[in-house]
Amino acid sequence: MSGSLAQLEICQNNTSAQKFLLSHDLVTIGRSPDNSLVLSSDLTVSRHHAQISQENNSYVFTDLNSSDGTYLNGIKLSPHTPQPLAENDLISIGNFELRFHRQLRIQTPKLSRGWNQSTTAIASPSIPQVEADQQLQVLDLKGYQTLSIGQDSLNDMVIDYPTVSRFHAQIKRQDGSFILFDLNSTNGTFVNGKGVVGKQILRVGDTITIGPYRFSLKINETLIGNNQAGNLRLDAMHLKKMVCQGVNLLNDISLSIQPREFVAIAGVSGGGKSTLLDALNGFRPATSGTVLVNGNDLYKNFNVYRTEIGYVPQKDIVHLELTVEEALNYAAQLRMPADTTKAERRQRVDEVLEDLGLSCRRKVPVKTLSGGQLKRVSIGVELLTKPSLFFLDEATSGLDPGTEAELMQLLRKLADQGRTILLITHATENVMLCDLVVFMAKGGNLAYFGPPQEAPQYFGVQRFNEIYRKLENELCPEQWQQRYLQSPQYQQYVVRRQQSLELPTKPRVKQRPRTQLSGGMLKRISSWRQFLILSQRNLAILLRDRASLILMLAVAPLLGLLDFCAWNQKLFDVQTGDAKLAITMLFTTGLIAVMVGSIATMREIVKELDIYRRERLIGLKIIPYIFSKVWVSVLLALYQAAIFLAFKFLAVDLPLSIEVVVGMYITLVLATIAGMVMGLLGSAISPNQNVAPLIAIIFLVPQIIFGGGVLPVDTFGPPGQMINQISLTKWSFEALVTITGLGKDVAEDSCWNLSEEQREQLSDKEKKQCTCYGVSVFKTCQFPGIREAYEPTVDQPEPVKPKAPGELPQPSAIRSPLAQQKYQDEIAAYQKQVDQYQQDVDQWQEKYTNWKEKYEGAIGKAEAIISSFHKDYGATFNVNVSRHWSILSSLIAGMFGLIVLVQKRKDII
Repeated sequence: MSGSLAQLEICQNNTSAQKFLLSHDLVTIGRSPDNSLVLSSDLTVSRHHAQISQENNSYVFTDLNSSDGTYLNGIKLSPHTPQPLAENDLISIGNFELRFHRQLRIQTPKLSRGWNQSTTAIASPSIPQVEADQQLQVLDLKGYQTLSIGQDSLNDMVIDYPTVSRFHAQIKRQDGSFILFDLNSTNGTFVNGKGVVGKQILRVGDTITIGPYRFSLKINETLIGNNQAGNLRLDAMHLKKMVCQGVNLLNDISLSIQPREFVAIAGVSGGGKSTLLDALNGFRPATSGTVLVNGNDLYKNFNVYRTEIGYVPQKDIVHLELTVEEALNYAAQLRMPADTTKAERRQRVDEVLEDLGLSCRRKVPVKTLSGGQLKRVSIGVELLTKPSLFFLDEATSGLDPGTEAELMQLLRKLADQGRTILLITHATENVMLCDLVVFMAKGGNLAYFGPPQEAPQYFGVQRFNEIYRKLENELCPEQWQQRYLQSPQYQQYVVRRQQSLELPTKPRVKQRPRTQLSGGMLKRISSWRQFLILSQRNLAILLRDRASLILMLAVAPLLGLLDFCAWNQKLFDVQTGDAKLAITMLFTTGLIAVMVGSIATMREIVKELDIYRRERLIGLKIIPYIFSKVWVSVLLALYQAAIFLAFKFLAVDLPLSIEVVVGMYITLVLATIAGMVMGLLGSAISPNQNVAPLIAIIFLVPQIIFGGGVLPVDTFGPPGQMINQISLTKWSFEALVTITGLGKDVAEDSCWNLSEEQREQLSDKEKKQCTCYGVSVFKTCQFPGIREAYEPTVDQPEPVKPKAPGELPQPSAIRSPLAQQKYQDEIAAYQKQVDQYQQDVDQWQEKYTNWKEKYEGAIGKAEAIISSFHKDYGATFNVNVSRHWSILSSLIAGMFGLIVLVQKRKDII
């Protein structure tokens, strides 16, 4: 391309002149949309009327055998006879007059305020029939200390475009140099393809990109720029896509697509249609070859063109629960600059609805639309920022013939309005609406690229749909490609179109630099603003999905009612309670909170995977996205925990105190949030919605087995111990046991801190100092159901042993009969006392044995009950609740981090 600047001044019926820059070595003129200069309103202009070529630094005009001819300075030109152009030559084509100027005349616009296309040397199109490939603007910077650029009318240079911020950038003159300042714009300012962070000194020849505008700084302190909106050309040069084991998905593909052309990509299954589309739009770059947008490497300058690319995947990228207007409004908030007003955003949504023919359906939920209307909404989401390159992946798939025709006509209209459109399609009836068609054979081989009208003749068939069978049954894919490379269509639509392009001198790096993924534009989007927008959208979706919302709100009270059926109200009572059931109840309480939370969110991310991926391409950040999900989960967790707790206190006589109520509520809230975040993690991991429940089960089963409530922790092996440490139910269960005080007295009893051998050696006096050991177990220990082992004997005194009859009477020293009789009487009385004593001892022995058996049996039974629970669950009786909350919060944070990593790996660019 030559460095000189030449232009045409175009008039029709004495209207004001429209300037057209001759920026390419070959400029075609005619009524057909594939021309560089389209004169579409005059039927006397042929479809391909004439051309202007640049040869040896001069311009040559050639009439292409037009039907009504061409006049140069009043003289009719002979067809196919090149005619050199001189300064001020007048070319007449139908009702159009084209004045040739060899040197561009630079004018200095007066830029007090309100600069726009209408105040520059090249006015905005006042003749809608004249569609130039680029609209040139010239701006003289002399005399300006500061030049402000943006969408607001207060700027010196007003660029009214959806992706341009209200106050986007400034150019300041400092110490003889021009310095460009980016004013924290949403979509960034670029110099020579690199995002400007803060400020950058401008040098002669630098190219500044703001939205669709490209400005070049010249040595005479002028900015020469053009608006490329609606004028983006796409060229693919020798694209290859190699994957593992040397498989080639694209085999040396070259294409050239002019601005405003509508191109269909068709072909057999396994032909690489989607691979080609994603290589052309830069989402999944080719491993070798080059993709150029207006001559610039797309892969190296992806952030520059990011906002100029619209992409509609095969699956719809809108939430079905929202209305059409709501879906577009939220999409506009995410895509348009942060300083866009509500009125401006509403106006743009109205314009898109009008273009799509959906104005009358704006208040209708998306899920009630027909297939064609739903696809239009997905297209509308992309149209909000007026992209000039538009890619659609099987947008007509699944539509009935009538709807398919309407959609193809809509895309034809959008292309004519100023968009370069590429569509993967299997449609055959309406492909003639396209300007060009790409036909792919198996293995990524290009079988044809040219007008669809010429395709049947090229393949030797009568109807377009017969081409598929022809490709499958005749030549091999490589032969089809070689046949096309030798065809006139290849020469006309690839070789000639690309002959003026500069080929890269060095092989391109296989992968696009990572700076193109997270560069200037992505850093400028407010995370807080994204969080607010996404949170509002999620809340709106939740409120719109009435069935899910009602079920989500009803699940807590429904499960709460089960408490009345499952548990005895006096579960914690020392007389009628049951420690085992109390342990089970507390464990299931935490488990249900985790399960409900997990199941509620297990599809939350995977259900909108296509929407997420598309929004990532326009700058969506991962952390605000996940937080917008967690925020709604927190609201539900606060509600569900309150309901769970209320029903628990109604069904079971739990200790009623502020500390217990608040502690249990915090624990249940954290357990529910943890479950919800675990569900989000499972949803992030799931490749599709069908797999999500299976992953949820995989996550939940360990929570049941290794939480410590079903099986004691001591029964686990080393792997089980490790799983126990990271299970959510462990920390909520242990915290609930401590908060309710189920084993508080046992934990605080110093006797239970001793080993079993040490406890057995305690004296009765030492045992009396214990709270839950020895005789005190029934008096001071508040352990559920402990008094069930109580025997009244425990409180009865030990049976008193009968008093011995004393010493045996001694015979009197006097040997008189009277003395002897008295002695015998004493002996008889003593014997009687002995007999009574023996009888009393026998009775006492029986009573004592019975008392001791009952006494020790009751205490032993009570101690055995406590001992079994102390062995299995003693570690839960008195834990540091705050520490357990912290660990549970840390697990939540850890899972959040894992979600971020998993989501990051889903990036397709």
